[in-house]
Amino acid sequence: MLLAFISLSAFPSSAKTAVRSVGEGAIAAAAAAAGACALWCGPGEPGAIALGAGTAWLASSASVVWLILAREDSTKAFWRAFGGGLALRLLVLAGLMAYSVRNSRLSGPALLLSYAFGVLCFLMIEYRHIKAK
Repeated sequence: MLLAFISLSAFPSSAKTAVRSVGEGAIAAAAAAAGACALWCGPGEPGAIALGAGTAWLASSASVVWLILAREDSTKAFWRAFGGGLALRLLVLAGLMAYSVRNSRLSGPALLLSYAFGVLCFLMIEYRHIKAK
């Protein structure tokens, strides 16, 4: 596995968890985007699927890392990170919606659906690393 080559012994446990979570999400994003692009090959769909899955992974991973690191500080910091992560994903969705309207080369439905399903997928994959103390 890709993460076997990364030496995590020098990092604190929260950083190890964040790296592991982001790595698992990246593997899932690449596999899902490749599979979806192989199945749906309409005009502009492969690029839209890749963009949607990639931005979903970035937004979700940033949110998870923020939550994992905030969990170490306090409950108040954790809930602020939680709200910030929701806001980040909403802003990314709004940006993708605006981009899909202005860019006719990409399939808008494929872009937005791959983002929405990607965020849901990453919620299940990455958020299992967040445990209450």
